[in-house]
Formats: sequence, C-alpha cells, structure tokens
Amino acid sequence: MTQGIFPERIETDRLRFERIGHEATDVFELYDLVRREDWRGEATTHMPWFRFDTLDDVSGFVDHAEEQWKDRETARYLLRSADENGDPVGVTAFGPEWDERRAGSGIVLAKEYWGREYGLERASAFVELTFERYDLDAFYTTCARDNEPSRRMIEKYVDRYGGRHEGVLRHHSARPSGTVTDQHRFSIVREEYERATEDRSTLQFDLYW
Repeated sequence: MTQGIFPERIETDRLRFERIGHEATDVFELYDLVRREDWRGEATTHMPWFRFDTLDDVSGFVDHAEEQWKDRETARYLLRSADENGDPVGVTAFGPEWDERRAGSGIVLAKEYWGREYGLERASAFVELTFERYDLDAFYTTCARDNEPSRRMIEKYVDRYGGRHEGVLRHHSARPSGTVTDQHRFSIVREEYERATEDRSTLQFDLYW
C-alpha cells in the first residue's frame, strides 16, 4: 500500500486524532458533536464556520475534508479523548503551506473540555511534525484579538518551543457575518525550535499511516 503524506491516525498520551474522511468518519457522530449547546455557543464564537445546522452540512464538511486531504492541502482530524472513554471532543486541522515552507493548525473543542490542555497536547504534536517530519521552516497560528482562551493556550506551546508573539494583524480575518476581526499572530521558526528541543526528546507519540 502506498503511504499517504498525512498520517491516518495520531495517538498522543490522551488524544486520538482520526482522519476526517468518507471511510473513517461517522457523520451522525460528528453531527451529534456539533449540535451540542457547548459547541454552538462559546466554542465556535470565534470560528462560526464550524456551526453546522444540518446533517447535510456535516456531510459536506466531510466531503471538503476529503478533497483537501487528496490535494495535500490540509489534514483534518476528529479528536477523541482517552479521559472520556474515546468520545469525540473536538476537531483539528494541520495545514502545510509547501511553497512558503511553513505550517499552521487550528482546533475547536466543545467547551466542556476546555482547561484540560488538549489544545496544547494537539499543538505540540503538529509543531514537532512540522519541523521533524515535514522538514518545514516555520509554524504559525493566529487567533482573534478577543479570544483569550485560545491566546493563553497558544502562548503556552509557543513558549515551550521558543517562538514568539509577532503582534496584532489589524482588520485581518472575515467571518461569515461580514465582521472583520483583528488577529494575534504567533510563530516558531526552525532555529528557535531546535534550540528549545536540543535537550529533550520529541515525537513521543504514535503515527499510523
């Protein structure tokens, strides 16, 4: 079997990342997740494009994830937590930008699971893959200026890997409503990553292709 460019599954200490796609994803289970009150409230306030209203919307999202995977553009995963007996807790994405030699990542967690550092655990895996598996030169991410939970989470892993807060990008990102938001931007470059990890083990998680 030919190995794809993205792992089908990633397993960290507490999380299992499962590829979102036709063969792997139960659209009814994903629909149950995105219809939760704690998903449709604060969890998606800053990412309202993850508020799906119908089962058909969810199926279309899976279709789009399949296309992005095939085009080697973005790898989208359903996140399951070992702490919750394998129940789904959120979705995440890893997006390499090959020409620019960098990658980024995003996450949405149902609010019940905030504060458990799932976002930090997920980001650490993607940061390490960026530099050590995909041989890229930078990892970056953004969050809305008033999204304090995401900012605190991002600051933790950016600090862990020696990166920095670059500043605020004003009037940067549009939402479906037409509102345009300011965004904090953070980045880690290869030299920073290598200095931060030279005395510790990395890639301490399992990849299944």
